[in-house]
Formats: sequence, structure tokens, C-alpha cells
Amino acid sequence: MSYLPIVAPIVEGHGEVPAVRQLITRIGERFGTGIEVAQPFRLDSGKMRKPEELAKAIRYQEVRVRGRVGGVLIVRDGDDDDIRCPVELSRQITPEPGSFSVPVEVVIARHEYEAWFLASVESLRGHPSVRDDATAPGNPEGSRNAKKQLELLMTESYKETLHQAKFSALIDLSAAADRSRSFRRMMHAVEKLIA
Repeated sequence: MSYLPIVAPIVEGHGEVPAVRQLITRIGERFGTGIEVAQPFRLDSGKMRKPEELAKAIRYQEVRVRGRVGGVLIVRDGDDDDIRCPVELSRQITPEPGSFSVPVEVVIARHEYEAWFLASVESLRGHPSVRDDATAPGNPEGSRNAKKQLELLMTESYKETLHQAKFSALIDLSAAADRSRSFRRMMHAVEKLIA
């Protein structure tokens, strides 16, 4: 039986399934602890906004955590057309306190997960798909199309299923946290779940 804290993610994209596992593991290492990362549950953004669908996904992940230190981590992009504020979207999908037997944290990437790569793109220069002169924009979370901005700093087309996990394994966590408020929220959420 493992005594490591466990984080059971819920994500919206195919690329995020392996990527978020990499990222959570690295954040745990930064805090000086190992983390068991359960297989992420993929739930598209439309279903995440349906309370009954999200509750089903949380219950599924809750079983993996019960009786251990850890919790469920919901990670999704904040690129919705009708809700521009990540805090508002987070409030909308965060379950009521006490709804589940394990802690649940919600992280909304502003506007996309890829904004976290933009925030620390200099640390990706060693990857063959990233240009040697790639430099983070002044406001990496300012654009609604972080994927396109990232692609402009690459030598090939960006594909979530090909690049997201590899970039998650390489980004400089400190740079991403310094330049991205939503990434700081990601680090704080993981820290709360494993405390």
C-alpha cells in the first residue's frame, strides 16, 4: 500500500491526460514530496459545466483518494465565450463544501493550459520543436489563443497530444509561477491537496 499523497485529476483534453500527470509530479517534487497521480478522468468542458456530469467524474475519482492524504484536482481551460473571468468560472464549477468525502480543488488556466508554456517558454528552448530564440511575451495570459502564440515560437505545428506532456516535463515551474497567476493557483491547489 502506498503512503504517498494522491491527486486524482479531472481534465478536459486528450493531451492533458498525460500532461497533467507530469506537471503534478513535478510540482510535488518542488514541494519536496512524491505524489501518486491517479489516471486522469477526461471530461470535456461542456460536461464540466453540467453539475451532474462533473459530480459523476468527481465521485469516480473520489474512490481513488478515499482514506488517503490527497484529493481531486479539476483542471480546465478558461477559454469559454460566455465567462471571461477564471475566478467566476471556478466558482461556477466548484462543488459545495462537504459534497464529497475528499478535498476538491479547481484550477482554471487562463485562457489555455498552453499559456503556462508561454510563461516559461525560454525553458523549452532545448526541445527540438521550440525555436532557440523563443521568449515569453510580456503577458502570457493576455491572449485568448495561447496555442497559436506558442506555435509561432516553434519550428513545427503545435499538437496537444504530441507536445503537451513533453513541455509539461520541461517547463521552469518558477518562471511559470512568476509570470502566470493561474499557474500559481495550480501550484497552490496541489500544495493544499498534499498538505
